[in-house]
Amino acid sequence: MRHRTWLLALVTIVAAAFLVLAVGCEEEAPGIEKYPDAEDVKTGSRGTFPIALLGEEPLEPHKFKGNMRYRAFETSDSADSVLDFYNDKFEGWTTELTFDVDEAGMKIRVAVWSKDQRKSAAWLAATESQGTTEVIVMTGTR
Repeated sequence: MRHRTWLLALVTIVAAAFLVLAVGCEEEAPGIEKYPDAEDVKTGSRGTFPIALLGEEPLEPHKFKGNMRYRAFETSDSADSVLDFYNDKFEGWTTELTFDVDEAGMKIRVAVWSKDQRKSAAWLAATESQGTTEVIVMTGTR
């Protein structure tokens, strides 16, 4: 696959800038299933998700205090296919937010889910450009 573009660079920079230490959380963040045939770029358990969340009570990742997991990867599948896959994986969760942007030859899909009265959350951003989709998925429990 081609070199990582601006999204993964941005994700890495923002995640590094907002690293937080785990603070004695009893529950682990939900696991993130690997997308079929995707090339993992990075996985881990600390950091924050670099998107501005909307709504009256947004699920802000920094409030999960480091009890996080993330998976960043690339695939040749569309952003829509990736979103469909994770919609199935987070079945039974509440969809808090979804939005799409199609601009300048790029397609961006963002989704946020929650469960257990918002004690657990999942975030996804998929950016499709020139036949490659770069994705970051993050989960957290507070």
